[in-house]
Amino acid sequence: MKILVDTRDPGSVPREFPVLWCFSDERPLKGLTGLLDWRLDTAISRLLMAGTVNGLWGEKVLICGFDAALPEGFLLMGLGPMGEFDETKMREAGRLMARAVVNLKKQAVCMALPGNGIPGFDTSAVAEHFLHGLILEAHDTEFTPTFLCGMNDVDEALLGFQKTKVSLKAHLPADIIQVKS
Repeated sequence: MKILVDTRDPGSVPREFPVLWCFSDERPLKGLTGLLDWRLDTAISRLLMAGTVNGLWGEKVLICGFDAALPEGFLLMGLGPMGEFDETKMREAGRLMARAVVNLKKQAVCMALPGNGIPGFDTSAVAEHFLHGLILEAHDTEFTPTFLCGMNDVDEALLGFQKTKVSLKAHLPADIIQVKS
């Protein structure tokens, strides 16, 4: 499995299928989800305000038709309350996301790490545990995730990814490739 870590501006990244995250108590939306919401004229926020989407743990919503630049739409996944997002939930989020995109028959996706753009999240821990769950779920599929990281988070994300690579090397070889900006 190849894990790509990309530090380019999200607007310049190739159009892999986007996976976005939303906590049930995250308002306004932050990180990549907030950026895409802004570019879609607050379409995600309007779905949240209407109660169509809630950000509850395990919620998965395929959203299409808001933008011609995203012809296949994007997947929005709920993470529940921010305060309950511990190591167990980080791993399970990786598993849930991998299962969802494999079921959607997607081989390449782009995403930020859950909690991206929210102060107080340990990027290294999120990267380590999220990737652990993702690899365990998608280990026997053709699947290439691209993680979008800001320059101030990339070192911590790579550290977390390397920890997972070392701990799982007997089970699955994974190549972690940093795409240079």
